[in-house]
Amino acid sequence: HIKTKMAKPNLSTLFVLLFLYLITTVVSNESPPSTRDNDTSPPSNTPQYFNPPFDPQNPSEPRISKSGVRLITLNELKAHGANGTIRPLWLAILGRVFDVDRAYSTHYGPDGGYNFFTGIDGSKAFVTGEFNDEGLTDDILDLDPLLIEEIENWSRFYDKDYTYVGKLIGRYYDETGNPTKYWYKYQKKLREADAIKIEKRAQEQKFPPCNSRFTPEDGGTVYCSKKSGGIERDWEGLPRRYFMPGGKNWRCACVHDRDLNDPHIKLYPGCDPTAEKCKIDKKRLKEEL
Repeated sequence: HIKTKMAKPNLSTLFVLLFLYLITTVVSNESPPSTRDNDTSPPSNTPQYFNPPFDPQNPSEPRISKSGVRLITLNELKAHGANGTIRPLWLAILGRVFDVDRAYSTHYGPDGGYNFFTGIDGSKAFVTGEFNDEGLTDDILDLDPLLIEEIENWSRFYDKDYTYVGKLIGRYYDETGNPTKYWYKYQKKLREADAIKIEKRAQEQKFPPCNSRFTPEDGGTVYCSKKSGGIERDWEGLPRRYFMPGGKNWRCACVHDRDLNDPHIKLYPGCDPTAEKCKIDKKRLKEEL
């Protein structure tokens, strides 16, 4: 057997390693004050906006952007709510603030049916109808693009019927009045809504909506004509159910003979494939769901 001699450890090296170990241990066991269990600072993903205190009795000079637009903080907007201390009443939608005081007694005052919209940006609730603390929010990106477009239409309504005050410093605009990253994401959703509508119009040209009628004797009936759905053409088509791509929702469509095998097309239950009219059998339709 060959005996291997082990080199004697260098004592000075050991002392250095021990010293480094002790230093590392002490540092790792010390937590900085900001990471202790009693730290109450908000999580890093919580939006933080420029929002200094606002004194309604001694308001500061209005903030004005370089382009001349008034900039409003969340605290200032709150003071102009139905439960605030300052008139006129303001509300915000998609980061834009409007003076709605002319409808104080009818809609937005303390006794008005829409007073919960004042003093905040409750954009989402305009389409969801959730008028509670959770629903009255300006965070809308989880909505369908077409619903976001409806909120945009509400913003245009306020532009037309009420007085524009300025931009809200927060989710949509920063403290200089420039659009935030969130604003650009919202604009992308609007472009998606436009694309969906274009696709929908194309589908309605290919699969025009049916005519329908209801009588107590016969119940509901769907049928086609050369002008059904307001789309004029030189063919009538046969009534079918058209299922929206990627979902279970459907509508009645008039289908040309050449498109009867389209994978999104289904017969009405109990209706003959060659029938020009189909009765609506609600019971059988429910059984299919």
